[in-house]
Amino acid sequence: MSGRMNKKMLAAVSGIVVVAVGLLGAWRWGPFGEDEIVPSCSELAEALPSVVEGSWTLTRAEPKRESSKSLVSCEFDFSSADRLYQGKIAVSLTHSDDEAYLRKTATEGPCYGEPVPFPSAPKYRVARSCSEKINEKIFAGVFVASDDRYAHVYADFSNPGPAVEQIVAYANTSAQRITDRAMTIESTD
Repeated sequence: MSGRMNKKMLAAVSGIVVVAVGLLGAWRWGPFGEDEIVPSCSELAEALPSVVEGSWTLTRAEPKRESSKSLVSCEFDFSSADRLYQGKIAVSLTHSDDEAYLRKTATEGPCYGEPVPFPSAPKYRVARSCSEKINEKIFAGVFVASDDRYAHVYADFSNPGPAVEQIVAYANTSAQRITDRAMTIESTD
């Protein structure tokens, strides 16, 4: 009888362990997990050319995807499809249930230069867009926050050919389109 009891006890303990591991998995990685997913840099690299056509080369991705899926920071070398504009684009995304934190981050980020109109601003809790010219480069920055996501896009473009006004318009429009797309991409991770 003790052999039969040990098998039942082992089966019960094994069942409890399986259920506990399943619940832990659901809590950590499932719908109850705190580590919400923002798109990875490779997912951004696939999606962003649809809004700003050109050559996108991922040059930096942080942090490693294994350490966090709720924040990502990517840098790309960029060349427009017509090769008139070259530059670097940095995209940072954060997911959080703390809307106040996201709003504060978007409000306090350093937006250098002059404020720039941002047509999509009404769909965000906070939206700031700015632009600055330094020598032959145009720097465009966008900060936005929604209920659960924050994005910062920083782009610098240069080309001695086109008029400065064209580069400014291209930089601002591109940074704003990238921001709008980055805020809507869902990760497949």
